[in-house]
Amino acid sequence: MRLFSRLFFTLTLFFLLASSCYALNIPDTLVLKTDFKIWTIKPKSADFYSEYNKAFFKNLEVKTLSEDIPLIENLINHGLVEGVDIIKIRQYLESKIAPEVFREREDVTIDMDEEGNVTFEGSGLSGRRLDVGKASIMIKHALEHNVDYLNLPLIREYSQVTVLNEDLKQMGIQELFSSGETDFSGSPYNRISNINVGLSKFNGHIIKPGEEFVFGNVLGQVGPETGYKQELVIKGDQTVPEYGGGLCQVSTTTYRAILAAGFPVTMRKNHSYAVSYYTPHGLDATVYPPSPDLKFINDSPAHILMQAFTIGNKAYYNFYGTKDKREVYMIGPYYSGWTSPPPKKTKQSEKLAPGEVKILGHAVPGLSATWYRHVLYNDEEIDENTGVRDFLETIFSKYQARPDYYAVGAESVDEEASENGY
Repeated sequence: MRLFSRLFFTLTLFFLLASSCYALNIPDTLVLKTDFKIWTIKPKSADFYSEYNKAFFKNLEVKTLSEDIPLIENLINHGLVEGVDIIKIRQYLESKIAPEVFREREDVTIDMDEEGNVTFEGSGLSGRRLDVGKASIMIKHALEHNVDYLNLPLIREYSQVTVLNEDLKQMGIQELFSSGETDFSGSPYNRISNINVGLSKFNGHIIKPGEEFVFGNVLGQVGPETGYKQELVIKGDQTVPEYGGGLCQVSTTTYRAILAAGFPVTMRKNHSYAVSYYTPHGLDATVYPPSPDLKFINDSPAHILMQAFTIGNKAYYNFYGTKDKREVYMIGPYYSGWTSPPPKKTKQSEKLAPGEVKILGHAVPGLSATWYRHVLYNDEEIDENTGVRDFLETIFSKYQARPDYYAVGAESVDEEASENGY
């Protein structure tokens, strides 16, 4: 009787714990996102899987206690099944993603002299590291449930801001409001030089509450007399050397700090084609003052102080001020409308010797990128027209497909109108 009861209990537990056996429906790509970078991995080619020995009743996976297996041994089959291995995921994150995320915290001391020149000692960058344990669990769940997009969890250590000057304190400069970051790895010497010169124009710039910031007004004259070198800029459907090439790295970094702050953007234009320096696509801002330009309104309760600099191959913007209760959520990117580059294109140029050939642009695919920015103010102030201050902004960018473009020397040629950007 005891043996019968135990067998009955074992078979009952056997079927209660049974679950459908099916092949993993693994996504073709898995997008891992942070607020500063996106990684796209191909799970089917990544080594995220291991084989496990499992027991089956017909097509059902079953689980039971090891001491009860002899009672049902003749009813089950054993087989190897491929499953997601969280240890391999963790190893991948530790070797590939975590090093790119990691950054040491660096505090900043801010001062201003009698002439109004602001100085910064330290970068003010917050420390960050990937929460590898939590990220591993999230990726395992995503692979098992055909999820193709994840926001990676980060652990942050916020920097300490020390303001020495009393005038700055009276302006409300007391803490980090937001940051922007871009990567210009692979840039040539002249482009890097222009980026550093451009950033220096904004370092220490102060924006009043309610003031509209105009990028071109602060940037000023662009030419050899202001320290710029000749580097490639977008001129219509070609790229040509011009003083200030690379300044769109500065404007794009500014734009990302603006987005993170939750400030209303009053003017912004994306590049005519997708530029590799400005990934993830859809968060770039081209400038060629007076148009196109980049503008936003400081609707915070205090002044905003800009800090702009480079470390290695990255450009940074820090906004300092007085934080309010607003929250900012960036949703995206959503890519669509991918198109292949068109056939090779040539044009005649009188600047080249007859028959001489020069490349003016490399082939790039076309696409559209959409982001959404949701800003919640979390205060009692309301807009006179709409009744609310919160807003959901759609950031849509359409990038043209470009061909390989060549110039061929000729005796005369008609100039064409163009759309320009640094």
